[in-house]
Amino acid sequence: MKKIVFILSVFCIVATAMYAQSESLIIKERVAVPKSSFVFNLGYNFPSISNALINSNWDKNMGTGMEFGVDYRKQFRTTAMEDDDIVLTPTWFAMGVGLGISYFSQSATFNKGSHEFDYKDRDEDPCTVNLTFPETPKESVSLTYLDVPLYLEIGKPSRVKTSAYLKLGVKASLLVSDKFSGTGTYTSTGDYAAPFYVNLYDIKELGYTSDPQPCYNNIKPELSPFVIWGSISAGVNIPLNNLEKNKLASWIFRIGAKIDYSLTPISKASKDSDLELASQPLNGVSRFTDPYPFNQSNMLGGDGSKIFSFGLSLGMIYCF
Repeated sequence: MKKIVFILSVFCIVATAMYAQSESLIIKERVAVPKSSFVFNLGYNFPSISNALINSNWDKNMGTGMEFGVDYRKQFRTTAMEDDDIVLTPTWFAMGVGLGISYFSQSATFNKGSHEFDYKDRDEDPCTVNLTFPETPKESVSLTYLDVPLYLEIGKPSRVKTSAYLKLGVKASLLVSDKFSGTGTYTSTGDYAAPFYVNLYDIKELGYTSDPQPCYNNIKPELSPFVIWGSISAGVNIPLNNLEKNKLASWIFRIGAKIDYSLTPISKASKDSDLELASQPLNGVSRFTDPYPFNQSNMLGGDGSKIFSFGLSLGMIYCF
């Protein structure tokens, strides 16, 4: 009986000591860097649409783009013991996920007043087709996406001093709106060498006309409904705090530069995957042996187009 009482007494003493020690442990957290935050983003971009059809015959105008979004950002932390206290310290890394909207628009103009190329007519007779453009062909594209970005960030957005950041991420985008327009007119003739040595015009059956014809007729490019992007951005964080009152900032202003590139095409390949063949016949007659600027989207054709975009990125970080 005495042994039992002794064991229970020792247990109570040890338990009391351990409880007292646990009560003395204090969890301290470095609060100069927010452990969690919302980031409100605004961007102005300069996109460039590219594919194998937009070649030296086309002048691409400067594109414009806008993006809006909000991210949830989580700073990684480490745990360490300091003077019997548990201290949570932010690392250099954070993860973020968000939701946003992005918009891109660009146009391109055919830069030649005439164009000629080798051709075989409906009778398989070789010739040279000469095109002239009373109204210069021009294409315009605008696209709107719903975005879900996921990124890794390197940096510590301090609530008391200026700091730098670097973001590497991917973005999944769902196409929600698109618009394509094409304008321009053309006339055409055919030059035949031996054994004919003639120039043919105004022969509808062969596709030759001196009456201006539209370069585009109800063209609807096939766009990819889902696009994956790669993204990189870098810049500085500026806390909006009152230094005189020595308070931690609740808001941090962020400014930087950003680059996005579509890892998957924004448009589907033309039905003719061989770019040496035109995807549409001339007036429904035959096919050219060289890409041509009408009755198809050159900006969104070929094997599919991609977008490279760079610009300015602004943000407001709300710390909580």
